[in-house]
Amino acid sequence: MKRFSRSVIGLVMMVIIAYSCNSGSGNKMIGTWKAADVKIDFDEQMSSPEMLKQVAEREKQTYLNFVNDTVLNIVTGENTYKAFWVMDEKTGLINYRFDDAGVSMNELGHYVDKTIVASSSTPLGTITITYKKEK
Repeated sequence: MKRFSRSVIGLVMMVIIAYSCNSGSGNKMIGTWKAADVKIDFDEQMSSPEMLKQVAEREKQTYLNFVNDTVLNIVTGENTYKAFWVMDEKTGLINYRFDDAGVSMNELGHYVDKTIVASSSTPLGTITITYKKEK
């Protein structure tokens, strides 16, 4: 009887540990995220409507593949870049880095209402991309 109790207790502990390791921000992020909306606010004197269209189309081809709670693949056209990511649960800020050492972090965007909102400034203006997770 003691042997059976130990086995049951051991099994319950393993299930609890496995569940606790898999909970958190990682689970809601894992999967493929594609650009649902691209907003471009460029200086009209320095850009043409055709340029804005090209920039928007290029950004829509970029997608994010969160492999697990630390690895992110950034796919742009035919190129895939492996990165390591972390999210601040309180602010929703997602940062990534390309090296394992974590010396240089880059801001990806904010997790807001089941979307990732990424904004970047360029010499011509601002690009804001809203990513949504594919089902």
